[in-house]
Amino acid sequence: MAGQEGKTIAIVGGGFSGSLLAFHLLNRCGPQDRILLIERNRRFGLGLAYSTGNSNHLLNVRAGNMSAFSERPSHFVEWLRGLQAEELAQLAEPPGPTGFVPRGLFGRYIQHLLGDRIWREGRSRQLDLVTDEAVALHRRDRGWEVELAMGRRLAVDEAVLAIGNFPPAGSTPGYHGDPWDANALAGLAPDRAVLTLGTGLTMIDTVISLLDRGHRGPIYALSRRGLLPRVHLRTQGGALPAPWVFEEAPRGTSLVKLLRLVRATCREAEAQGRGWRVVIDGLRPHTQRLWQELSLRERARFLRHLRPWWDVHRHRTAPQIMERILEARDSGQLRLLTGRIASKDRRPGGFAVTVAPRGGLPPLSLVVDRIIDCSGPRTDCTKIDQPLLRQLLREGRIRPDPLRLGIEVEPDGAVVGRNGRAATDLFAIGPITKGTFWEIVAVPDIRVTCEQLAARLIPVPAAQVTARAS
Repeated sequence: MAGQEGKTIAIVGGGFSGSLLAFHLLNRCGPQDRILLIERNRRFGLGLAYSTGNSNHLLNVRAGNMSAFSERPSHFVEWLRGLQAEELAQLAEPPGPTGFVPRGLFGRYIQHLLGDRIWREGRSRQLDLVTDEAVALHRRDRGWEVELAMGRRLAVDEAVLAIGNFPPAGSTPGYHGDPWDANALAGLAPDRAVLTLGTGLTMIDTVISLLDRGHRGPIYALSRRGLLPRVHLRTQGGALPAPWVFEEAPRGTSLVKLLRLVRATCREAEAQGRGWRVVIDGLRPHTQRLWQELSLRERARFLRHLRPWWDVHRHRTAPQIMERILEARDSGQLRLLTGRIASKDRRPGGFAVTVAPRGGLPPLSLVVDRIIDCSGPRTDCTKIDQPLLRQLLREGRIRPDPLRLGIEVEPDGAVVGRNGRAATDLFAIGPITKGTFWEIVAVPDIRVTCEQLAARLIPVPAAQVTARAS
């Protein structure tokens, strides 16, 4: 039992999901337990989303919903209010539950939580920060041996895959598969044309970065439907908007019936003056269950027909960010295109691109300096060139979920192998488990999953063990 014999747990990936899980494990582990947080980058706790240094890349969720603790919803806001005066002066508004703050600040918040546990509370013996890449997991008689890129091997009882989103596609001259790479915008003349693939939140971040650099040239944003994310409404007062409470919990037995219910409820909310957003927010406690209740066929139908509409209504952007995007669109600098690339030819100084619009309209010819892929992370684990994933797939330790949204796991996070059986000592958390949970990329969803998995790995907190012994 944890706290008596002790156990060693390896968390592969020190981004947001892995770091938050480590934090919750530290709250439960005893003196003999060890947590190994393995991250190839030196900046633990940030991950891709929260490592941006652009203060205009804001959280897409209000600060009041970003606490690391489900039972202490105001914790992040309290932390913000405790910042130094010079840091508070850089915020667009005083920190409060309804505001949207820079994403980099949230990364610092997670780093602070870990640092607080390690240094102020003396937990350095329980947590090892391992700066290296895990390249393989080898089965032992009991547990696993984690092989690191630098040659070390670490014996552990249980392992958790918290590798975040799969790495983006590769880049070629003029074509940038990773929109977060500094080279994506490096050396771009301010009057040259840019084409982004995708019109979602990543495109918005890219356009904001371009505008911050003083870019004056045309910006084309292409997607199959040309949908922009919807915007959060500005609030009056300091209270968070109350989500809709369904009289009866919605069921996932039929996608058509569920869609009808959501549409009817949105109309009711609009008639009451509350707006459709509270209905979408009110679905959050039910979303993972609804996804698991849907048949595989119904899930596939959702992905094929409804996913773009769900994404833009569910994952909204901050009002002040959308104001800049709409200003760029209305001025003609940002042009939203609906369709697909029919052809692209490399030429000196960029690309000649032909866009085939939806609806049989005539092809559109563009000349752009570069193309930036903002279509979102890849999800098919069989196509990811990552040593650890390749090894686990090759040995049948993991398998892709049926819809190729990530790897297959049980509802408790246990990884399912090629033989269809769930592991008892190998788990996964975060975006790679999307096939099982669907909504598992936002902080409110991940924090609950981290709390639950921590309780699964260390069922009885050390404090309770000590109290019983006394």
